[in-house]
Amino acid sequence: MLAKEHNINLSDTKLFYYEVYEYQYDEIRSNWEPFEPEPLMVTDVQIPEEKTLEGYDVVSIFISPAPGCSYLSCNNMAAEISVNRHCLIPTFEEAKSLLTQGVFDNCEPGPSRIFAVYSVPVDME
Repeated sequence: MLAKEHNINLSDTKLFYYEVYEYQYDEIRSNWEPFEPEPLMVTDVQIPEEKTLEGYDVVSIFISPAPGCSYLSCNNMAAEISVNRHCLIPTFEEAKSLLTQGVFDNCEPGPSRIFAVYSVPVDME
């Protein structure tokens, strides 16, 4: 781990791991469409052996492939819908339903993607 190699103390740090649902929602056409990773961006994702689901975020993808704004925080939608203590939607089903119902319409240019947010233990080994 880079932190160990450089003797960086991570004891007060919380690390996160994200997974994105393989479909994105197009609010203009009101449909779910598959998307693929950007072919020019090389990825080598190592799924953590231990991860704790914290909740789900809904994010605009206006300038693909980069994620844009979180509807929950950037657009203050967390004040209007039920979120957990991490300002995240508790279940995937609820996040998907809120998108389909149009709750986030006109928040940001879309399409929109659902991200699962996990915390992972800090491993200094």
